[in-house]
Amino acid sequence: MTATTAPARTNSFGARCVVCRQYVEANAGLLTGSRAAGWKTSHRVGECPAPKPAAAPAEQPALGYYVRNDGAAIKVVEAKRVQPDGSRRRYGLVFTPHAGARPSWDYVRGAGISVATLTPMTAQDAAALGLSHGHCIACCRPLGGETLSAAVSALIGYGEICAGHNGWAYPKGVKAQRAFIASR
Repeated sequence: MTATTAPARTNSFGARCVVCRQYVEANAGLLTGSRAAGWKTSHRVGECPAPKPAAAPAEQPALGYYVRNDGAAIKVVEAKRVQPDGSRRRYGLVFTPHAGARPSWDYVRGAGISVATLTPMTAQDAAALGLSHGHCIACCRPLGGETLSAAVSALIGYGEICAGHNGWAYPKGVKAQRAFIASR
């Protein structure tokens, strides 16, 4: 049994045009084909709109830690996969505290897309978030411990290594760290 093609008729539902790949509103184009061969929607002859100009690439935030307008901590990271143009896609991870457990950086769709809503995280922001959750904002390790550096980290709100990686202030050396603890 051979499938016959039905004559063109008005499309009842919106779909992409098979000619120009742009959207055709319901009842604004033609529907051709059959159930067996598959239905195809197109604009009426001569009504395909001009091609849309290519969208400008979106500005991507620099890698690092940010604070969003709503106060959420965002970590912008780079994907491992290389795109066809040689670049890597960047996306945001959201700092997620867990009651009684170690916090984590979790992927949330669209978290770091808009550069306009991101402000680079300062040492004060990192310290406030770290102290409020009891964990370093960068590495998610618990603050405090028996070493001198761990005691300083518990007072500051982030660890010595993470401070060095992110340019946050941290007392260097035993004398400076003892003086910092004594001043508290």
